[in-house]
Amino acid sequence: MDDKGSSVCFSGHRYVYFNMEDSAKGRILQKELTIAIKDAIKNGFHTFYTGMAQGFDIIAAEAVLRERHNHQECVKLICVVPYRGQEDKWNEKWRKRYDSVMKASDGVVLCNEEFITGCFHERNRFLVDNTSLLICLHSGKHGGTKHTFKYAKEQGLQIINIWDKLGGSDK
Repeated sequence: MDDKGSSVCFSGHRYVYFNMEDSAKGRILQKELTIAIKDAIKNGFHTFYTGMAQGFDIIAAEAVLRERHNHQECVKLICVVPYRGQEDKWNEKWRKRYDSVMKASDGVVLCNEEFITGCFHERNRFLVDNTSLLICLHSGKHGGTKHTFKYAKEQGLQIINIWDKLGGSDK
């Protein structure tokens, strides 16, 4: 694994992004995400870990890949997959995005060969345990992002919550 002190992870509610992808808030989200990634790079972060879930994880990975063009020598993207085949039941649009990110990444961590209870939790803990900065889209609602956010705070990670830039609504 790369140096924890120069590594970033992402977490976000996928349903929120689905509701805003093609909206004005979706454009703000993309802009703020790009700013957060650029700022992280300027501050010495160079390895970005994504949990490869639909929604925020994949759009964050795509944003890292866009920035990697400007910083080829130092920016890396690592995909942390909870189990092999997690994308098999997704629609074609998200499977294509998933495949594209996986192919362009600098490495893959496979947590489990097949789905097991708790594999998403295991993936999220891995993300936090191997990084020192969390960039998230956390609305406060219950779910994996809430647990990841809480665990990141407990572990002392620096946290940038892009949700705060969206005005606090998921519509």
